[in-house]
Amino acid sequence: MESSDPVVHKALALPARRALLEALTDAAEPMDNRQLAELVGQHVTTVRHHLTALVQAGLVEVRQEEPTGGRGRPRLLYAAAPAREQLAAYRTLVEVLALGFGGTSGERARRAAEAGRIWGASEEGAAGSLTEQVLAAADSWGFEPELRTDEGSGGGEVLLHGCPFQHNAERHPEVVCSVHQGLLDAMAERAGQPGTLRLHPFVGPHVCSISIAKPGS
Repeated sequence: MESSDPVVHKALALPARRALLEALTDAAEPMDNRQLAELVGQHVTTVRHHLTALVQAGLVEVRQEEPTGGRGRPRLLYAAAPAREQLAAYRTLVEVLALGFGGTSGERARRAAEAGRIWGASEEGAAGSLTEQVLAAADSWGFEPELRTDEGSGGGEVLLHGCPFQHNAERHPEVVCSVHQGLLDAMAERAGQPGTLRLHPFVGPHVCSISIAKPGS
């Protein structure tokens, strides 16, 4: 499911739901709502409500436990959808790669930014203004971009929701965030506006931003 899907955006708007999805992504096997309630410290009724929203968004799968001959209705077991399991594997890969970018934070940041710049320079830019290119690129990188301001002359701000590598970015911002800054640098250079794009990590809970300076400012 595309990251720009409004159903997904709405489902993940609440921190409680993100906590449940993260718990299921990290879980070794499916869990029922009582196990999840105990794990995340929420009331079981609240957890059941949040799980319904996650299932409807396609982020969580639910199935009935195989009957064992006992009385009562079978338990409902919840698991992260396959796409989320794949994302967990990619997060592990990013963690491993981050460790190979250098022995110091500064060295890792420099190498990661250069890697992002080289990668970005090899990509074809989207059509439109620089702001439109930023929105298209952020969506393709797995974010849920939101245009906050656009003054019509190249300036503005784009908020980035739903970072697909939030866990890695919190542990290694000098790598993950620097790669994205390198990609932005390449985009600005390709548009003939070097230095006009700046990533601002963690400006709010689960939110980063990109400032777009007016050309020549």
